[in-house]
This record gives sequence, C-alpha cells and structure tokens, in this order.
Amino acid sequence: MKTYIAVLKKDIDFKNLEKELKKNNIKPAAHYKSIEVVKLKSEKPVYLKDFEAYFISLEEDKDLGI
Repeated sequence: MKTYIAVLKKDIDFKNLEKELKKNNIKPAAHYKSIEVVKLKSEKPVYLKDFEAYFISLEEDKDLGI
C-alpha cells in the first residue's frame, strides 16, 4: 500500500473529501488540521488531477529509511 501526503486548500469540507476518497478506495490515514495536511493510503496510484478541488499539492510519501 502506498502512502501520499496532500496539502488541503482553504475552507475544504473534510466530510465531503472523506466521501470522495472512500468512493475511490483511498483511506485517510491522518489529518493534521493545524497545517492543513492529510495523509492518504491507497493500493492504486492517487493523482492530483482527480482531487484538484480539494488539494493544492499531492505527493507520494517516500520512506528514505533515515
């Protein structure tokens, strides 16, 4: 399972985002409200173009083993 980090746009309704993620079999693993970041887990790739209404940026979390 891959992990992604996304920066949320301002004034996003997180409940609507959760519904949209569940439709696409993406699990919200964590929501860091103070910095408006969400961590996602998915078996399939997640693309920013599919969630442009919600995210400013989206990147796969690469475990560098540091």
